[in-house]
Amino acid sequence: MEFCENQIQGYQIGLDDLELFKSQLKEKQNEFTLENAKLIERISKLSSELYEDRIALNDLAVQEYKKTGEKKLLCGIGIRVGVALEYDEVKALDWSKKHELCLTLNKREFENIAKSQVLDFVEKKENITVTFPKKIEYSLEPIGDSGI
Repeated sequence: MEFCENQIQGYQIGLDDLELFKSQLKEKQNEFTLENAKLIERISKLSSELYEDRIALNDLAVQEYKKTGEKKLLCGIGIRVGVALEYDEVKALDWSKKHELCLTLNKREFENIAKSQVLDFVEKKENITVTFPKKIEYSLEPIGDSGI
């Protein structure tokens, strides 16, 4: 049993060390947070402001696209247009069974077909996504005819 006792003792020492290290780390994190409170607050505030700005830019970009049809806007901001489908899954399953596609609804396969065919129970809606570059190179020169 000596082997087992040594293992248990070593394991307990490891657990104690782990708790000590976690406690030391927590102290250092608290010190860091206190020492950098102003910087952390600035980052949080700026992140929140940028989030709101991005929502506003997103809305403006969609409006500009709808007005002009231009997908390449200022500073590398772009528009991607896709199709969003809305349909009754029961009707879609019935349609799929009738066309011998499946016994259960494979949404991905069905939606690929529904995008290219006219099905009376499927409503197709334009899905507009605004894309932003990682770094915006600000320029007063528009890319395309956009006036955003």
